[in-house]
Amino acid sequence: MGSSNLSDGPIRIPLELEGEHVGTTDYFFIKIGEAVPLKANDFNFDLESLPSTPLAVSERFGLVFVTHSSGFFVARIKDVMDSAKEYKKGSGSPIQQLSLVDISIGKVKILALSTDNSTVAASVSGDIRFFSVDNLLSKEVKQSFSCSLNDSSYVKDMRWITSSEKSFVVLSNVGKLYYGEVGVPLKDVMDSVDAEGKFVAVARMNVISILSAMFEERVSVSLSFRPGNSDSGANCHIKVDSIKWVRPDSIIIGSFQLTGDGKEENYLLQVIRSKDGEMIDVHSELIVQSFYDIYQGLFDDIVPYGCGPYLLLTYLEQCMTCSSGEKHRTVENEHSNNKAESELCYWSNSEI
Repeated sequence: MGSSNLSDGPIRIPLELEGEHVGTTDYFFIKIGEAVPLKANDFNFDLESLPSTPLAVSERFGLVFVTHSSGFFVARIKDVMDSAKEYKKGSGSPIQQLSLVDISIGKVKILALSTDNSTVAASVSGDIRFFSVDNLLSKEVKQSFSCSLNDSSYVKDMRWITSSEKSFVVLSNVGKLYYGEVGVPLKDVMDSVDAEGKFVAVARMNVISILSAMFEERVSVSLSFRPGNSDSGANCHIKVDSIKWVRPDSIIIGSFQLTGDGKEENYLLQVIRSKDGEMIDVHSELIVQSFYDIYQGLFDDIVPYGCGPYLLLTYLEQCMTCSSGEKHRTVENEHSNNKAESELCYWSNSEI
């Protein structure tokens, strides 16, 4: 498979399997009532600065955090569910009326809840503001801490470190990776990063690097891509959009072809799995399963190009199943009329 010595270069995965699209009736979802609007009056997000992670849910406190055009609301999940049922009867209240607090801090791109649910972080441009959940429950809107990137870039992605209650990593739109702790300024740890995962996988060009807690490279893996059906041909190159480290032995990567004129085409999903150990084990034998045509119909009039990460993915540990969606995705049928609708794809434990 490849040497465990990092000086030998990235590991090349010897076995690639093409993922199959198989229909299933094993899962079903029951919608609770009707959709609950954010505000009583219609409003639109700015298409040039759409939030990438507009929702966070705290099971511990029974709260939902949701962005709006100038900040975010905090509401109780039960109140929102009850309102959804009322909307089905023709009444109901929007999130704005149900909210415990309305935090007005500007256009929020990312909402991220700490692993212990004690702190919610909200990114606005290059700033990250932190709020105590206990204080929000008491309707105190004052932030507990804030930090900023050290240049004119903005926060593209942010993840709390699962092994720590107060530590996190931040990715800027220009590819810089930062390490942070609540109450401490950000530390610049790496340049030219395309996407980042939980702890800590990063992508640079077509190489995935797995880093230790001290941000030292432990394993690097070279990705391979089959050419897509782009009309732009040789002018295209592959760009990693998102990394999701769903289990110790499995990482899911979303990427797309970037054309010479800046268009994003042919979204690709890849599941990299270790057959006999954890991903961080340099002696593990790796397999990649690629889904080349999993998302069709990507349109920039729904989500403009350059507003990633686009991948929406959740790992359901109890079912050992992944569900995923893509923000550009449209479903064309007689009911949807080219509107953006959710389409979920699933992987069972036997596939990842």
